[in-house]
Amino acid sequence: MNRSIGEMVTIRPQMIKDARGFYDILTGGAFQFFPVNVASIEAEKRFLRKDIRQWRAGEAWNFSIMLGDRLIGAIGIMPEDSRPYNAEIGYFIDRELHGKGYTLQAVRLAEQFVLTCQPQIHRLYACMVVDNVASARVVEKAGFLREGRLSGYLKVGKTFHDAFVYGKVIGSY
Repeated sequence: MNRSIGEMVTIRPQMIKDARGFYDILTGGAFQFFPVNVASIEAEKRFLRKDIRQWRAGEAWNFSIMLGDRLIGAIGIMPEDSRPYNAEIGYFIDRELHGKGYTLQAVRLAEQFVLTCQPQIHRLYACMVVDNVASARVVEKAGFLREGRLSGYLKVGKTFHDAFVYGKVIGSY
């Protein structure tokens, strides 16, 4: 059941000014499955500067998820180095907005970006800790299929976790 409150999200390229918002979301949300520890707003600004360089070089495309003028999360497309026709999709959203359909909207918008602007990408995939039921539900609703389980694949904090991998072919054969 989609419990969206009827508002539509948008995505836009990330900007340095998003650092405070990302820091607040990631440090205040108790993201038990998120593999990145954000140390400070300055560290987030450094990440965003790198992100902007990667975007310009065509190495990755990270977006801010917006609800009106409010930053509510992020979503990114990261092609594999050795197989640039495969790309991982990853996302997070403000904890207080979970279950409202916003992440699913963002996944669909990111997929549309790939289809329109990055046609060399043939396949998207997502990896998540097996206990991250909410994230799995998002990609399943977006049409991704569970392809397997990877033992000890994701490290969160100091602990290694099994991960599910989901995939979706978006290009033609």
